[in-house]
Amino acid sequence: MNQNFNDETIVTRFGQLQGFEEQQPSILVMGGPAVGKQVMLDSGKTVWGRARDADVFLADESISRYQFMIEVKGRVAIIRDLNSTNGTYVNGNKIEEHVLESNDKIQISSATVMRFSYIDPIDKDAHRRIYEMALYDPATQAHTKRYFLDHLLHEFAHSDRKKRPLSLIMFDLDHFKHINDTYGHPAGDYVLQQVCEIVRPMIRLEDIFSRYGGEEFVVLMRDCSEKESKMLAERIRCKIEEAKLVFEGKSIPVTVSLGVASFQKKNFSRPEELIKSADEALYHSKTGGRNQVSLWGEF
Repeated sequence: MNQNFNDETIVTRFGQLQGFEEQQPSILVMGGPAVGKQVMLDSGKTVWGRARDADVFLADESISRYQFMIEVKGRVAIIRDLNSTNGTYVNGNKIEEHVLESNDKIQISSATVMRFSYIDPIDKDAHRRIYEMALYDPATQAHTKRYFLDHLLHEFAHSDRKKRPLSLIMFDLDHFKHINDTYGHPAGDYVLQQVCEIVRPMIRLEDIFSRYGGEEFVVLMRDCSEKESKMLAERIRCKIEEAKLVFEGKSIPVTVSLGVASFQKKNFSRPEELIKSADEALYHSKTGGRNQVSLWGEF
């Protein structure tokens, strides 16, 4: 044992926790595509639903465009159903109006369940940090695979219901192991970050860009035909190939292989089939020489 080890507890002074008693009403989404999202409720009314112009948008195809409203008056929060198709439930009971209390469970579909509570700024900040870690890949700031898979279910349902196309681009970096082995892992991390910086401005705000694996990424696009998605994939391929990536004075050539698949005219019955088809198209690009785009169904 180290005889110089000091086993005495260090005595320090610290101030009182700031804001500990300043509790604010909030809703935490516990299930569904927005799982983990926390909404702080200010005084006044907020409308919740799947309409894009709702105060709080929830991408759940099983709920109404305007599902319910919450009105906060002082320390009281009241929830009101807005004549929704499937109803709003609090603690298992269908309600028209209900005064919310801490830990009340609000359910509006088989997937989307929320919890009402009063929280202080310390809990709010801690949850925000945890939520951001679950939402974004820390190395690239692309969305996580879990985020993509959660949203794919609901985007697929939306596409099926509206009879609109849903397209998926899947791509990975060519010979990424060679980049790591030749230039080092910090250079590999730099390349991943730069590829994401290139791709992010090329897609729409409503598109979902996620890291799917080590050097594999996906772009999910609502209302985007296979022709449009293939054109975007080709633009991504060209942009990355033309990029001049330099790490610690060394130029690193980078290319990507891409696969594209589209859900249209009920050609797939499940979201997993869309992923499988895009992956098959990606495999075709890789085995066909890499640095190219393949569209599922054209080979």
